[in-house]
Amino acid sequence: ERYKRKVIADYLTWQADIVRKYKRPDQFITHCFMPAVFDLDQIASGRHLDVMSINVYHGSQDELTGEEIAFAGDYFRSVKQSNYLITETNAQTIGWDSKYQKPPYDGQLRMNVYAHLGSGANMVEYWHWHSLHYGQETYWKGVFSHDLEPNRAYNEVSRTAHELEKVGSHLVNLKKQNKIAILYSHDAAWGLQFMPFADGSHIYHNRLVLPMHKALYRMNAGVDFIFPEKSVFSNYSLVIIPSLYVAPDSLLVKIVDYVKNGGHVVLGFKSGFCNEYNAVRPVMMPGPLREACGFWYQEFSSISALPLKDNPFGVSEEDNKATDWCEFLIPETAEVVARYDHSFFGKYPAVTTNRFGKGTVTYVGTNLTIPLYEALFRREIEKAGISDPAMQLHYPLIVKSGTNDLGRQVHYFFNYSSEPHKFAYPFAKGNDLLTGTNYLRGQMVTLAPWDVLITEE
Repeated sequence: ERYKRKVIADYLTWQADIVRKYKRPDQFITHCFMPAVFDLDQIASGRHLDVMSINVYHGSQDELTGEEIAFAGDYFRSVKQSNYLITETNAQTIGWDSKYQKPPYDGQLRMNVYAHLGSGANMVEYWHWHSLHYGQETYWKGVFSHDLEPNRAYNEVSRTAHELEKVGSHLVNLKKQNKIAILYSHDAAWGLQFMPFADGSHIYHNRLVLPMHKALYRMNAGVDFIFPEKSVFSNYSLVIIPSLYVAPDSLLVKIVDYVKNGGHVVLGFKSGFCNEYNAVRPVMMPGPLREACGFWYQEFSSISALPLKDNPFGVSEEDNKATDWCEFLIPETAEVVARYDHSFFGKYPAVTTNRFGKGTVTYVGTNLTIPLYEALFRREIEKAGISDPAMQLHYPLIVKSGTNDLGRQVHYFFNYSSEPHKFAYPFAKGNDLLTGTNYLRGQMVTLAPWDVLITEE
């Protein structure tokens, strides 16, 4: 898998080098990537590109959540630590047949554009401009329908374009300074693909990374991605590390040093298990992470769903479940945060936390539901001293923020709901860029269904 990723990166580099010889100074080199990120080395592939581009497709109508937009934006913004382009996304409907034809509700096309910009995109374009009259993508409809006449989608795109003509200079090149990062490891992803802990494809990505990102997204906690190839831990107060199943000692030492110097880590099960060659370390687990984690273990078990004893995170009974995997953790210096409610497994912690040096490691020896991850992350965010007024709101109210070219803070508020929602404005005085209305901290705001508010401090 490393070789395959290298070949693709080498090929894109070769192409970029050829194009660079002939392009004009005012032109740039890009490539359109898929947000299914597990098959490519985006760091190496993007090194010789001027800007990253993505195609992002997602649900519509009641299935529009903004999660896919946020994940793709957070990931690819982090690859080059820069803004990016959306070169394909939903216009009217998608599908290689007519089984899934769900044109967006009023407001959703406009909302999607601003959701991309709020994540750091500098352009949004559609696949495609007008719908095809034959072929595989006949029902992958463009802005224009098959009649090629102006329509509801065109009118909404036109409205949004005219708004951008007015305020685009305040939105372009949005920069973010997040204090939370998720470490994404392609080696760990493929190690778990070869030796999965549960059924399904790409379980590292689909059962670990996406749920963790979704938990942060729903609580409006801004997040970047970092990568083993360029892991600058010191830029962040909290680093979340999904099962780091395959990793060299050097990366594990870097994690330990980060914690020792005051960083906070949430570490997923199976971390430290294999070295960089996907060979199990011949030591008590979690190997080089043992002292920082404050426990050891020798055994583990597959599980279906076990409740956590006494519901320590205060979630619903349905959500208070550990799933997939259980490591038999034996604490040394670690404190127990949660245990299983089970006659046998209950003797082992499900979640521990350990103070090491100036920082902490919170270890999750199992897999959790999204509400449990959300509650755990909120606890760890507070412990790390991260304070963000956006976290006063919660999905379906989503907030995205950043600094624009004028050096001012811009805040996007989205209502991913068919119902109006009221909230107290959480930031300092802000000016609505589209209407000129001023807001003060604590002032009540009503956001219409599938609507967006954009303010500038």
